[in-house]
Amino acid sequence: MPLDSLINNQPVRLQLLTTLGLLLALLTPCSKGQAQPRAQRVPPIKKGLLPTERLEGEGTWIDEAFKTRFRQSRRSRATIWFDDQLLGDGEAYARRSGEFSKRRRGELGKAAARTLKAIHERSWNKAEPRIRELVDKGMISQPQRHWIVNGFSCITVKEHLESLRSVPGAKKIFAGPRLPPKRPPPQGQAPAFKPQKEKARDPRTYQHPWYIHSLLADRTWKEFGVRGKGVLNVVQDFNFVFSDNLTGSLYRNPGELPGNGVDDDRNGFVDDYHGFNFDANAALLTNLQVPLGSSSPKGMHGFMCAAIICGRGTTGKGYEFGIAPEASWAGVIAGGQLEKAVQWSIEQGADTYSMSFSIPRLREYRSHWRKLMEHGSLCGLFFVSGAGNFAQTEKTPVQMRTPEDIPEVVFAAAGVQRDFSRTPFSSQGPVSWQTEHYQQGLVQKPEVCAFNMGLPLLRRDGSARPVALNGNSFAGPMFCGAIALMLSADPDLLPWDLKEIITKTATDVGAKGVDAQTGHGLINCYRAVKEVLRRKAIREGGDPKPYTGRKSGDELDLSAEKEKLAARSVVIARIAPEGEAAKAGIKIDDLVRSYDGRPITTTTALRSAVRASSQPPGRKITLVIERGGKKLEFIVKPGQLGIQSVAQYAAPVFK
Repeated sequence: MPLDSLINNQPVRLQLLTTLGLLLALLTPCSKGQAQPRAQRVPPIKKGLLPTERLEGEGTWIDEAFKTRFRQSRRSRATIWFDDQLLGDGEAYARRSGEFSKRRRGELGKAAARTLKAIHERSWNKAEPRIRELVDKGMISQPQRHWIVNGFSCITVKEHLESLRSVPGAKKIFAGPRLPPKRPPPQGQAPAFKPQKEKARDPRTYQHPWYIHSLLADRTWKEFGVRGKGVLNVVQDFNFVFSDNLTGSLYRNPGELPGNGVDDDRNGFVDDYHGFNFDANAALLTNLQVPLGSSSPKGMHGFMCAAIICGRGTTGKGYEFGIAPEASWAGVIAGGQLEKAVQWSIEQGADTYSMSFSIPRLREYRSHWRKLMEHGSLCGLFFVSGAGNFAQTEKTPVQMRTPEDIPEVVFAAAGVQRDFSRTPFSSQGPVSWQTEHYQQGLVQKPEVCAFNMGLPLLRRDGSARPVALNGNSFAGPMFCGAIALMLSADPDLLPWDLKEIITKTATDVGAKGVDAQTGHGLINCYRAVKEVLRRKAIREGGDPKPYTGRKSGDELDLSAEKEKLAARSVVIARIAPEGEAAKAGIKIDDLVRSYDGRPITTTTALRSAVRASSQPPGRKITLVIERGGKKLEFIVKPGQLGIQSVAQYAAPVFK
C-alpha cells in the first residue's frame, strides 16, 4: 500500500501515531535528564499481602505547577506520595496484571486493599511525627491521609513547600486540585428509603427505551437470565434526586442505621446509608431539588446516570430504563475528595464507579488520578466514563480529558446517534501520556461507543420524555450497565479480561477495525455476557458449549436497523428563555416541519436553513411546527432560534 494511502487510512494512521508515540516515549529524556527510575520489589509485610514496589531515584520530586498555583493564590493543596506503593513505576499496572492474571477478582481485590492499608500504616507511622511538627509550626495545615495511593494531602504556602521534602518517605509532591470556594453546609436531612421486599420482576411488564434493544441488553435478560443482580454501582455526580424507579435499587449500607446522626459502622462518615457527600462531609446527596414532573437537565443529571445503569420498573409505572435493572447503586459527591470516595466504595464492596464528568489541564496531577484508579482496579473497582463532548472545541490528543484519558483501568465510551452515525461533539482519541511518572506517549482511546444523543428522559413522577438528553454523560452509564451485566454473570471477572471481552465482542460501526472515534465499536451486551459465561464454564470445569459459537441475532443487523430509522423528524429539545423561539411561542417537544418554505427532516437541514435565512436581514420567516398532531405556523426573525433540536425517528422510542 502506498505511503499516502496508509496515512489516509484511519485505523492504520492511529496505529502509526500510537507506535510513534511509544517510540518518542522511549527516546524522550525524563525530568532533569535522568532516566525513568524503575520500581524495586518489596516483600510482603506479612502473609496474605501482596509484594509492593518502591520507587528509586534521587531526592524528592516536586511538581512545577506549584509556581502557577502560588501566583494565583497564597495557599495550595499538595498531594504527597510515599515511596512504598503497590504499583511503583508507570509501567507497573501492565507488568503486574500478568502476575495477577490467574487470581480471581474477589480474592485479588481483598488482598490489594489489605496491602494498601498495611503499607500506608507503616509509612504513616514513620512520617507522622514530622507531619505533626510541620502542622504545629504552621508550615502546613489540614493533613488528610489516603491509602488508595499511599500518601497524604495538605495545605501549604510557597515559603514552606520545600519543608515537605523532610517528611520521611515523601517521594513525589503534586500540586493538587484547586481549593474550592467555601460554601454553606447543605440544609436538611438525608432521606432514608426503607428496603423493599424482593419479588420476581418480569421485564415484559415494562416498556424499555430503544437503546436497551440496540445494545442487546433485553436479549441478555431473556436468554441468560442476567439482569445485574448482585452488582453495586457507585455513581459520582454533583446532585441526586430520587423516585420509585431508583429507590428500589438504592444501596443500603448494612453497618449504618439511617438518619440517627451516628457513625454506626465507625468508618468516619455519619449516616452513609445510601452514599455520601464527601465534599460537604454529610449524607445529604440533594443539593438542588427537582419537582416531580420536571425535566431539569442540571438537577437530574445524576438521577439519569443512575437510571440508565440500573433504574428498574415499578408497579403502576410503565417504564424501566436500566440496562442492569436488578443491580443496585449508591451516590457519591466528591469533587475535591476523590480518594475518600474511592476508598469508601471499595470498603462497601462496590463493583463499578461511574464518572460522568471531565476535567481539563490537570497536568502532572493526572498521574495521581491514574495511580489511584490503577490501585482501585486491583481492589476490584471498574471505573467507567464517557469520552467527553469536546470534539468541536478541542484538538486531539486533549479532546479526551481526565478521567476518561486514563488507559487500561478507566473504560471510556464515545457516542453515536440512534442511527449509528458518530455524534459530532463526541471526543475522540488518541490521548497522550507524557508526565514525569507515565511516559507512554500516544495511547489508543476510546474503548467502545454507546448512544449519547436524542435519548429519552425519565421524570421523577414515572413519566418520560421521548427525546431529551444529549452528551457522553449518558454513554458512560450505558457502558457501566453493560459491565454490571458482565459482572453479574461472573463476579470474579478480572479487569484486563473484561476489557478484552467487551472490545472483541463490540459491533463495528465506524471505520473498519479500531478507530479513534468509536473505538472497537458499539457495545454488544449479549455477546459480551455470552463470552463471560463461556470462560466461566471453562474455569469452573463446566460445559462451555451452550455459550460457544455465533448465533442468529447475536449482533445487530445495522442495515436493517438503519432502514427502520430512515423516516425521521426534528424535535425541539431545549429552548433558551430569551431566544427567538421562546418569544414566538415554540414549545419543547414541538416537531419542526418546515423553515422558510424548506422541508425539515434532519437537524443539519434545520441549521442550514437558519444560516441561509440571515440575508437579507429584516424579512419575516415562516416556521411550521407540529404539535399534538396539528400543524401550526409561527413568524420569526431571521437568524438563530435559540433552541436545541434532535432527531426523532419513526421507530418507537419505547417497546
